[in-house]
Amino acid sequence: MKKLALALLLSAGLFAANIHTAKVLKTMNSGGYTYIKVSDKGQSYWIVMTQRSLKPGDTIKYSEQGWMQNFHSKTLNRTFDKILFAADVTTQKSQKTPAKPNIMHSQYEEKGTQSIAKLFKERTQYAGTKVTVKGKVTKVSQQIMGRNWVHIQDGSRYQGMDDLVFTTKTTPPKVGSIVYTKGVAVKDKDFGYGYFYPLIIEQANFSSRN
Repeated sequence: MKKLALALLLSAGLFAANIHTAKVLKTMNSGGYTYIKVSDKGQSYWIVMTQRSLKPGDTIKYSEQGWMQNFHSKTLNRTFDKILFAADVTTQKSQKTPAKPNIMHSQYEEKGTQSIAKLFKERTQYAGTKVTVKGKVTKVSQQIMGRNWVHIQDGSRYQGMDDLVFTTKTTPPKVGSIVYTKGVAVKDKDFGYGYFYPLIIEQANFSSRN
């Protein structure tokens, strides 16, 4: 299970989490982890996280960390075609938590820049193109898989997605700094080992001026 623990640890440090609310269909505890089959907006799939007490019929809320294909659990002696690493799971009360409204404009928006919300919403259109974002650096993870990973937010939000990840091999900016970032938008990027992003900006460069 060392591989699973490492994947969960790294994914928690790299992913811009998407929040899901789903119904528990089935659970299995093994090796200090809980495997849960959930029903989410009409679709069913498996998620895994550190062990906790859940039962079928519970409604849970969790953050998406990343997908892994053909994941084999030695303790269960079972291979999952596709499984989602998840975190921050809480059992929900009967009342529904209203979804946060979309905020399409950045508080730093300028001519020639795109808001993070717009990039997420129109990621198919922007895929393969160079984009410029002005925002605040919220997290930096250095030298993972040969890259530096920089999380940026700009006050905008689309369907709960408000944190965009930029990768670079150059020196990353400091957390808390306001920067212009230019890079190539990549849609549905899968690095393997569960590192999947609906949108990521690669070959990023950072500066204090546009």
